[in-house]
Amino acid sequence: MTPALRQNLTLAVLVLTGINMRPLLTSIGPLLPDIRAASGMSYTLAALLTALPVIAMGVLALAAGWVDRYIGQKRSIALSLLIIAAGALLREIAPNSGLLLTSALAGGIGIGIIQAAIPAVIKHLFPRRTPLVMGLWSAALMGGGGLGAAFTPWLASHSAAWHDALAWWALPALLALLSWLAICRQLPRAPHQTSASPRVAIIGQRRAWTLGLYFGLINAGYASLIAWLPPYYIQLGDSAQYSGSLLALLTVGQTAGALLLPALARQDDRRQLLLFALALQLIGFCGFIWLPQHVPALWAIACGVGLGGAFPLCLVLALDHAGQPAVAGRLVAFMQGIGFIIAGLSPWLSGLLRSLSGNYTLDWSWHALCVLLLMALTLRFSRLTTRPSGGRAPLTSIKSAAARSKEIARALAGRPPFCPSPKSVLTASLA
Repeated sequence: MTPALRQNLTLAVLVLTGINMRPLLTSIGPLLPDIRAASGMSYTLAALLTALPVIAMGVLALAAGWVDRYIGQKRSIALSLLIIAAGALLREIAPNSGLLLTSALAGGIGIGIIQAAIPAVIKHLFPRRTPLVMGLWSAALMGGGGLGAAFTPWLASHSAAWHDALAWWALPALLALLSWLAICRQLPRAPHQTSASPRVAIIGQRRAWTLGLYFGLINAGYASLIAWLPPYYIQLGDSAQYSGSLLALLTVGQTAGALLLPALARQDDRRQLLLFALALQLIGFCGFIWLPQHVPALWAIACGVGLGGAFPLCLVLALDHAGQPAVAGRLVAFMQGIGFIIAGLSPWLSGLLRSLSGNYTLDWSWHALCVLLLMALTLRFSRLTTRPSGGRAPLTSIKSAAARSKEIARALAGRPPFCPSPKSVLTASLA
């Protein structure tokens, strides 16, 4: 197999894998009235069907280093796809609250392992095209969410029981598993960490926590929208199919944003792109608050493009902090871990606000306020200077692992949030 063919096939398998990262979450919203009627769940408890997977993603991202050491990237991705398929198949059984929550947790575990492993895999396999491939991965991830939202109501209407529609999403997960097993034999081995590899205590670095908070608040809006946007429009009198189509439109916008904004991220200062993405989110949330039944598709697409563009930009910014895939993978895993735990609390808070207020206006207002806070924080960032993806800093000297670790830790602690490491730090991480 030629290298070009292998890379193209790998990209196709990554896209197929990404498609399976969101249907488990987005298939719930359009069927939430049926789920609540069959299981007796309150709004707060039903919110856990979205919150549990997102929180599990965060916890598994924090455990990514352990998974990588003891299971390995290739086997962990295969195992995760199997867990996702099993979680979907659990929903074929009688739809009581315990089984539904168990399936949500199982799916979240599988998704969390893959999402933590994929950035390092992409950086290793596509070192010179990392931003573009990361954008493609994010677009596939969000496109899968759109498929889950759009096709689940249709599957429910053509199935013997509505919960059969939830179990159908095991099929693309099994297809991705077979494809991954076939292609991973052709992939080069991931570089092993040696005693000379820098070991940075990322948990103690202020910038890493800032990345996690920023990533979490951005994704909190997405987590609440996939959980409550369809029920919001069902409450306004629209059908499950129409409300699911609006969520699908949101994910179409996400896909476009995930593809376009990373491709524009070649300039030194990325604040403009971040502010543009946040402004689109603000327009969307304000539309849902004040003009929900006037051009709702516009509000959905605006939110989608903003959320979709911000997601890969955050991943690329974290990857810019270290040239070595292992170091970059640990930083991205930490950012996703803290971020998804924060985002996972959002659907539960939304359900609580819905129970207290009787509508969703208070929730959308809360997210609009979060966007304004994120915009203010973005304006306080220092000018973002980045090296081209895949570029290598010259190796000026060979230093001890302890010295390299101290250099990276000092740079992470001292430079402003979201600013990539200076040249000396890149040299240290690549040595």
